[in-house]
Amino acid sequence: MGIFRRKKQTAKKQTLQEKIVNRETNVVHLTHNDLDAAGSDAICRMVFGGEILTLFSSVNRFDWFLAQVAGCNGKGDTLIISDLGYQKGIEDKAKKARAAGWNIRWFDHHKWTDEEKERVMPYVESLTVDTSRCATGVLCASLKPEHPSAEEVARVVCDYDLWKHEDPRSAVLGMVTSGSSNLKLIRDKLTQGIIVDAEVQEIFERIEREKNRCIKKSLKAAKVYDGKYRIVIMPSSGYPSETAAEVRKILNTDIELLVFDNGKFSLRSVPEISHLIAREFHGGGHPNASGGNLDYGWKEKLLYKLFRRVSKQKAFLEAAEKY
Repeated sequence: MGIFRRKKQTAKKQTLQEKIVNRETNVVHLTHNDLDAAGSDAICRMVFGGEILTLFSSVNRFDWFLAQVAGCNGKGDTLIISDLGYQKGIEDKAKKARAAGWNIRWFDHHKWTDEEKERVMPYVESLTVDTSRCATGVLCASLKPEHPSAEEVARVVCDYDLWKHEDPRSAVLGMVTSGSSNLKLIRDKLTQGIIVDAEVQEIFERIEREKNRCIKKSLKAAKVYDGKYRIVIMPSSGYPSETAAEVRKILNTDIELLVFDNGKFSLRSVPEISHLIAREFHGGGHPNASGGNLDYGWKEKLLYKLFRRVSKQKAFLEAAEKY
């Protein structure tokens, strides 16, 4: 009898393009990776059914994801883009997707200039931009109007995404989706019209304890700068939105910058300039909440890892002073 065991055959994981090529649906949904994205996908599934192919993307990888879709035969199928705003040169990817046979319907709630809309319009079937709602709200109004479950989902998600904080359930959902591991769980519940149940509440309570530890850790390393604005810069230990909100209460700041170990950052601001600052660093977002990338090299990453040091603070402060 041999002494070596034969390795078990495991199914090869599909690449993204293989998933797109082998799709069994005529609708692909490319969206962000937060609560608003989960809500947007829930509305899409209420409309088109649960078999659509969903691609959750960070803001920084949006152009890459769109390029992957554009590299596959669209066969006249629909590509829905939601909760992802204009980025410089994104019209080139949209043009290729259109040429590959995709019919693009784009729903967003970030600010677009007229020039940006004009660049994209030739390559999409429709472009709907409404800054008064969250992306879930835009999709609900466009695709599932006057539907009670869809409208409630949109209202709760917008409560969190637009920082209204009038419905306590929105804070629970926002916390639970602060990590991408729970996006599909929440998406599936919202699709069924379930906002918060016992399972979601249990996850929330566990995360809440961890969140409080992370906030204390970030606050301990925070540095405050007083100039045109009162700005706090700190390493992020997780939960950037919640950390920013708590730190603002404690330090009375105008702008909160939370930086991750790879140089990516989450930005919150009282003045409506967050998206403008983020665009200086390959990012974007909303007037009061956005994200970008400080482009850390090995040296900056090492300093962060060893000393929790946030590099390139001067460049950020100079950018903030411009607005």
